[in-house]
Amino acid sequence: MNSRVRRVRSAAAIGALVALAMPVGSANGAAPIGEAFAPSTTVTCAATITYLQAISPQGQYAAPSGGVITSWSVFAGPPPVNHFRLKVARPAGGDNFTIVGQSDLMTLVPSQLNTFLVRIPVEAGDVIGFSLNEDMAGCLRTPASGYRFAFAGGDLQPGTTATFNIAGPERQLDVSATLEPDCDQDGFGDESQDAVADCVTPETQITKGPKDKTRKRKATFEFSSSEPNVSFECSLDGKPFVSCLSPDTVKVKKGKHSFAVRARDAAGNLDGSPASDDWKVKKKRKR
Repeated sequence: MNSRVRRVRSAAAIGALVALAMPVGSANGAAPIGEAFAPSTTVTCAATITYLQAISPQGQYAAPSGGVITSWSVFAGPPPVNHFRLKVARPAGGDNFTIVGQSDLMTLVPSQLNTFLVRIPVEAGDVIGFSLNEDMAGCLRTPASGYRFAFAGGDLQPGTTATFNIAGPERQLDVSATLEPDCDQDGFGDESQDAVADCVTPETQITKGPKDKTRKRKATFEFSSSEPNVSFECSLDGKPFVSCLSPDTVKVKKGKHSFAVRARDAAGNLDGSPASDDWKVKKKRKR
């Protein structure tokens, strides 16, 4: 028997980028983007301007892959109280960026780390930033080698594409976010927002079949899956897959034949590389 079985493919976990300060409350396996740090400078960010961390070492402020931002953090400056909004932007060529997501406008508690829940789907390469309703001191770190931020006038809304000015000084934005995978592409983070996130493809295996060469016109196949509670689909000689159960008995004529079976789990994940078995029915002996 010549069975071919695909190995289980685990849900792709987003690789974590090293950040000096990770948002509190991050789920296991989630990736940090950016950095929220205690103010170390008196540089002030102006209100009604959209700021993005356009350039950062090793893309620290960019999403390493697609997924969902599930929380974000900022270390608020000293009083007075500030109102702050996370921004997510997608490079649109040159110095242009398109705003693709944002949080609600949140009230910050001064002089401490503020963390908020959010749900913003992103693609690989999207960068984070912010806008404020009031001027805020300590929202930038300087000097910051390898960091360049960009800014554009106005609290730019999702769907807006604008040309941003790349700032001359090397400065780092005080903002971070938590990125989770979204393997089922439902717009929710798999780690903390999905009740069940199953993107693992079941493995199918043929456990019993006919001899490679036989004179029997009937062949019985037994098969199983790496996951429980699956359904099976079978195909004989390249015909369309149809529902089947193990064991499955087929009747064929003389010649070469092929049987394939694939499993589909309760979440709808289908084994795209079915297990298969080839055999040959020889001509019956003359009596």
